[in-house]
Amino acid sequence: MDELRADLMQHYGVCLDEAMNGRYAPDFVASLAVQLPEDCRWRVSEDPDAMWNMDRTLLALLVNQMQGYIWSSTDKKKRGPRPKPIGPKWLVESDSTRKLAAMPMSREKLLAELAKPRTGGDVDGGNGSR
Repeated sequence: MDELRADLMQHYGVCLDEAMNGRYAPDFVASLAVQLPEDCRWRVSEDPDAMWNMDRTLLALLVNQMQGYIWSSTDKKKRGPRPKPIGPKWLVESDSTRKLAAMPMSREKLLAELAKPRTGGDVDGGNGSR
């Protein structure tokens, strides 16, 4: 509750204690709470990954890429362990949990799949001509 109190005061200048004492209508306070930024204290208290808004996630991606580049550019005999990435869970989890299994296919099989007639979709490219 302290997180919501701080967020309402920071973003809207609304005191939650006064709101609970009837100064503001409940639907008004609820609408303010719903519109709080995605990385506000209240949401982060419920889900720590909420702190990773788009800006922070993009910066984390840049940092991770730079660390990986520096690490891979270092002499293999002198480099330490691979740097741990920063960011939300979906970004830092191991690659093995996110990769799809490869489906090897011969050239002939690929060409046969591509040659099959297609059904549905936009045949004329969306320009309406036939």
